[in-house]
Parts: sequence; C-alpha cells; structure tokens
Amino acid sequence: MPGLILFDLDGTLVDPLLGISNCVRRVCREMELVCPEQAVIRDWIGFGMRESLAMIPGLEDPKRLEEALNRYWDAYREDGVFEHELYPGVTNLLHRLKRQGHRIYIVSAKPGIFARRIAYQFDLNLIFDDIFGAELNGAWQPKVEVFDRLRAQGTIWPGGIMVGDRGDDMRAAKAHGIHALGVTYGYGSREELREGGAEVLLDSIADLDAWFEKHVTGGEIYDAFSRAE
Repeated sequence: MPGLILFDLDGTLVDPLLGISNCVRRVCREMELVCPEQAVIRDWIGFGMRESLAMIPGLEDPKRLEEALNRYWDAYREDGVFEHELYPGVTNLLHRLKRQGHRIYIVSAKPGIFARRIAYQFDLNLIFDDIFGAELNGAWQPKVEVFDRLRAQGTIWPGGIMVGDRGDDMRAAKAHGIHALGVTYGYGSREELREGGAEVLLDSIADLDAWFEKHVTGGEIYDAFSRAE
C-alpha cells in the first residue's frame, strides 16, 4: 500500500561537504577571518548556517555576521550548489519508491530555494511530491518544529518513514509517530542517531535500498515515464 516517505537532503541523498567548505573558506578569505578546520565545518552540516558562522571568531557583531551570511549565500549560489555529490544508488532507489506510488518529500535544514535547486540539477525534482527547506536568512529551526507545521497542514501523518543522518531527524520522526531510519554514511554518528531514537541504522545506500525492498513491499503501479521521470 502506498505510504509516506520523508528524506533529509544533506548527508542522506547528497554529500555537500566540498561545496559548504569552499563557501566558508571564501567568506573567511574575503573578510580576513581565520577559517575553521574541516572537521569543524563537517559538524555544521545539518544545522543552520547563521548559527554555524557565528562560531567563527570575528563575527560576534550582528552586522558583521549578517555580512558573512550574505557572502556565504552568494558564494553558495554561484559555486556551492554545483559542488555536491549525489550518493551512488540514490536515483534508482527513489525511482522505484515513486513508481510504487508513495508520497515522497525532502525535508531539509538547507534553505528551500537551494534544496530545490540541488534536486533539479540531479534530475530528482520530479520524483518528489514537494521539497521543504528553511528560510534563506532565518534562524535554524529544529525539524520537530518543521514537522509540527507539516502535520498541522496535513502534509505528513503518523506511520510514515523518515530517513536522515542526524539525531534531529530522528527526534522529529519519533515525535510524530513516524518510523526513524538513521543512515550512518552521512554526518551524524551512530551514537547521535541512536540517542535521537533511530529504529534502524543503515550503513550505505545499498543497505537502505535493501531495507525498503524488504519492509516497503508492493508492486510498481506507475511506469517510469508517467510517474518518476
């Protein structure tokens, strides 16, 4: 029976580290700031960029932080969105789920304008029924609050599936009676995912694909061209 399937974007469907890192380095170079180590930038993935940039010494002043954020999004728009890598196997998995008739959404901490742009450049935009993201310069919002809004408008409902790489994804799913699948190939640790409430931990796209084939059964009710491509 067709159901509801939600996917995080960064660290779940695409690897954004190169694009994010290069944009942060560009901001720091332009504003003469000391750039954080790669490991620090890595830990920012899945959270708000305003809050992340605020950790850089020299950006304590709100006006200077706003300038850094604007420079970051300019760099991201020009180059960063093109420096993402789609995890191998994602396209086939999504196409099959779509042909089975499921409602499929992206729910991302990334600004919606860029989440949609990335889906488009990887030819994924027609697979998803909708793509939800943050406001461009807004404060970071925990996904449980995003899920609150989506639940109130009838977009999501209990009993669906959430796939993500952060504890924040898992907590949002559990708070709304949605099954929480944690993927360990992204940016959250196994411990973070378990603490967030992950019911299952999957180490690769192949493992995720196999889980869906086993637990989300049903024939393909649409052909590839009318539904998924």
